[in-house]
Amino acid sequence: MASNKIPNYLLLEKATFIYMVVLSVLILFFHTNLPHWLSLLGFNLCICLFMFVVASQLGHKTSGWWHFFRHFYPLLFFIALYEENRYLIHMVFPNLFDHLVNRLELAVFGSYPTVWMQKFISFGLSEYLMFAYICYYFLLLVLGLFRSNKIRQLDDLYFTITVTFFISYLGFIFFPVAGPRFALADLHQRELGGGLFSHYVQNFMYSAGIHGAAMPSSHVAVALVVLVYAKRHHRILFYVLSPLVFSLFVSTVYCRFHYVSDVFAGFLTGGLGIWICDRIIIKQKASSPLAEVKEEFSLDLARSD
Repeated sequence: MASNKIPNYLLLEKATFIYMVVLSVLILFFHTNLPHWLSLLGFNLCICLFMFVVASQLGHKTSGWWHFFRHFYPLLFFIALYEENRYLIHMVFPNLFDHLVNRLELAVFGSYPTVWMQKFISFGLSEYLMFAYICYYFLLLVLGLFRSNKIRQLDDLYFTITVTFFISYLGFIFFPVAGPRFALADLHQRELGGGLFSHYVQNFMYSAGIHGAAMPSSHVAVALVVLVYAKRHHRILFYVLSPLVFSLFVSTVYCRFHYVSDVFAGFLTGGLGIWICDRIIIKQKASSPLAEVKEEFSLDLARSD
């Protein structure tokens, strides 16, 4: 029976297991700084058990809705584990490090970049860059849908994004930074203005954003991964996405959500995620070359095993 076989875990599931272990060890070590540390450990355990059940029950599916779910459900974890960071930001350090970042940027640039950029504020620019910033939340779906006929490439993409997210999350914990919209609020003399997009994005970020989760910029890191995979596997989509992604990079600073340092840290994080995952993917493919034969992914959802 297929259900008696050892679960065949996806690389991103393996990465999530490892992250859950690392995070749980940190929680145990710094539990005195976490009033709800047992609940956090329980949450991590539930994530692991859920992945185990999914891999055990759906690992043998090759088509239909369940096969579709198997390869897309990990996207839900990005939201859940990001929200978990809301309780972990000050697990290691009780204070924020914005003063160090601002000291560095003032020394390098001679002024604070978000303050300097006030001279370029306009209604149209604010609207466009806010739009570019919020498009980040749809990049994974856009590229995922365009690559849904190549399940191997899709799995590689989501694995790389998963590792990039987890590096970012650990960065939030070990170097908590609030960002210029908080630390430099008194120096921002001009409102960004704008219209519908500006109003929506700023309200969304103030309600959903985590105070202290700015370094590195996961927007930049993950958008970089998506752009690299688009260039590798979907050249037309790469040319379509490139202006939007580069605008997103600019928007992180213009919209005052991140420092320039956060952006550079995001580039490093995305590059590190790609570098690590490329080597793991190559090693896995070399050890199981026959798996490439079943790369085509069918969305014949009416068919079931």
